[in-house]
Amino acid sequence: MNEDLKVDIVGKHLKNKSIALCVTGGIAAIETPKLARYLRRYGADVKAYMTKSAGNFIGEAALQWATEQKVISELSGDSEHICQEDLVLVAPATMNTVNKVMQGIADNTVTTLIASALGMKKPVYLAPTMHESLYKNPFFQENIFKASQYGLNIIEPRIEEGKAKIPKLEKIVAEVCRGLSEHPIKGKKILITGGPTPVWIDDVRMITNRFKGSLGKKIAVEAYLKGAVVKYLVGAGGIQIPSFLEVLPHQDYDQYVENVFRELEQGYDAGIFSAAVADYRPAKKEKGKIPSGTLKNIELIETEKVIEKIREKYPNLHMVTFKYQDGVSVDELLDITKARLDKYQMIIANRAEDMKENHEAYLVRKDSIEKVYSSSEIAEKLIDYLGAELK
Repeated sequence: MNEDLKVDIVGKHLKNKSIALCVTGGIAAIETPKLARYLRRYGADVKAYMTKSAGNFIGEAALQWATEQKVISELSGDSEHICQEDLVLVAPATMNTVNKVMQGIADNTVTTLIASALGMKKPVYLAPTMHESLYKNPFFQENIFKASQYGLNIIEPRIEEGKAKIPKLEKIVAEVCRGLSEHPIKGKKILITGGPTPVWIDDVRMITNRFKGSLGKKIAVEAYLKGAVVKYLVGAGGIQIPSFLEVLPHQDYDQYVENVFRELEQGYDAGIFSAAVADYRPAKKEKGKIPSGTLKNIELIETEKVIEKIREKYPNLHMVTFKYQDGVSVDELLDITKARLDKYQMIIANRAEDMKENHEAYLVRKDSIEKVYSSSEIAEKLIDYLGAELK
């Protein structure tokens, strides 16, 4: 194997899955070698199919390099049009291609492959990409509106600069992962919280903590890629969130509490509460800005324990909570954690000392304790656990 063609594996979500990457004649075709390698980083085997017009924008050599496979640009006696892959992804999907597919036309490598895939009831994903005026064409809009009736999934474009641009590659790959997921978490509705919940001193100053929501983001991404319906409540401005996640930001503790309870009223299968919720707040918030040099002390009072209120109001909600301690032994950490297991199905416990290089933690349940060694492992093990519990 040519070492230059290898990719670094970042996930197993598409392991043992094969993707037909279909490229049609739009300028966004120049993104497809990167898309092919992105899919391969999640374990997919990728084969590229091209229309003749796609060759005006991207060469076969680039796609062959990106996929490690011969590119199909013409049909032959080898019956390349009979879909052998697990999923067909058309990116970019031009107006012409989408309209042909919706009329049942099969006149080139891509439209014929799609016809075969639909007949086999295999998932087909289209990423329409074109000028905004073409995207808004009434015949085209009617076709994409009806697409789901025929087993076609539309990955909506980004509307920018008068163009319906190809979605971000992370979005396309995420939708493919979800489409092929067989994980028991698929379809389950999961609420995840993360990051700080600041409290106000005056209209300018806040008390907060150093946590930004990175772990919550990893958990939310893992759940989404495996097919869960995810809402991520996170402190505003802390970290960059992938474009495919549905996010509800909060500016402070009060807004966090409001968002959590408003969301839970919508009905969720499980809640993962990783937010670093403020334990104390100033007894009084001052109006405006306290003049510099005049603030000598701040009287603090305890905040309400949000997870306890959640448990009281939603006694049947499957809850995962977190316990963070500093300056205690592992045994002390686990003793503190076990004492809370009468209220929550799982608690993820960690110590400040164990988070300097990696993110070591303990996944604690009534019948088991499992040590994990990174935030990625926490996310994977947690979603696997929830999938099994909610199945």
